[in-house]
Amino acid sequence: MKKNIAIVTGGDSGEYEISLKSASVVYKHIDKNKYNAYLITLKGKECLYKSENGDIIHVDKNDFSLFFDNSKILFDGIFIVIHGNPGENGKLQAYFDIIGLPYTSCDQTVSALTFDKNFCNRLVSSFGILVPNSVFLNKNEKYSKSEIIDEISLPCFVKPNNGGSSIGMSLVEKIDDLEEAINMAFQEDEGVLIENYIKGRELTCGIFKSDNKLIVLPLAEIISKNKFFDFEAKYNESLTDEIVPANVTENIEIECKNISAFLFKKLNCNGIVRFDYILTENDELVFLEVNTIPGLTEESIVPKMLKEFGLSLNEFFSMLLENMFSKK
Repeated sequence: MKKNIAIVTGGDSGEYEISLKSASVVYKHIDKNKYNAYLITLKGKECLYKSENGDIIHVDKNDFSLFFDNSKILFDGIFIVIHGNPGENGKLQAYFDIIGLPYTSCDQTVSALTFDKNFCNRLVSSFGILVPNSVFLNKNEKYSKSEIIDEISLPCFVKPNNGGSSIGMSLVEKIDDLEEAINMAFQEDEGVLIENYIKGRELTCGIFKSDNKLIVLPLAEIISKNKFFDFEAKYNESLTDEIVPANVTENIEIECKNISAFLFKKLNCNGIVRFDYILTENDELVFLEVNTIPGLTEESIVPKMLKEFGLSLNEFFSMLLENMFSKK
């Protein structure tokens, strides 16, 4: 019998629309011969399914089931495609753990830790991997702009501590612009991370697990035509060149893939994960962040990596789901 899969999309962050686009790609390419797929949209307290005839059915949150056409549909597994809160910070994973449903992403602990940029950087640094120098601020905490700049220097990045797709992120080049950037970041999160700007090339490495083996995808280089790889550049192909495979030396490629595989294991990751780095002018790799639920839209990087690797989205999604069931 075909397994019932809930593709959970939406969420409560500024990445809501991106999540819907990613989920539509998953729904389009999931193997319908193996799985009955249902798109479930979550926003706030609402969790809804729209049937083929247009009826809106509320999900029963006691067991995450649907009831329509005089029958109850129970799900065998969850394909989480929510970027940001609550899909990438561990909240949704904790709920599914409680009701006993397997899911495609990292678990609640890993998701929460990696979503917190400050904690994640400290942990990655403890493994001996280079990370940017940073200052962390809590909301309503008093700060001195001059002391921050003395610590970080200019230019610097100001970003929400918890967030994705570069929403609320700024590149600050003058001290007079720092307060405005901090205030903008605080609109997205209760914590703000200020990091020193590192000149270099942006590389990213995608990894997932299948049959208990790590599969490392081709590296990508991201070249933004904006000042940095911001939200606009991420989802407007005309503003970014995403080169797959990245044009780097064999030594750099091996090092980047080895570090990423090391972090995947050390952080106990699961599902498809993307690690981002800056390759400095001195050929040093500086860790930027880990994306535990990276975008899967037509414009996203992971589908381009998969294409270069020679793996179709249909095959890839089946591999993620089978890995989920094997863990269960």
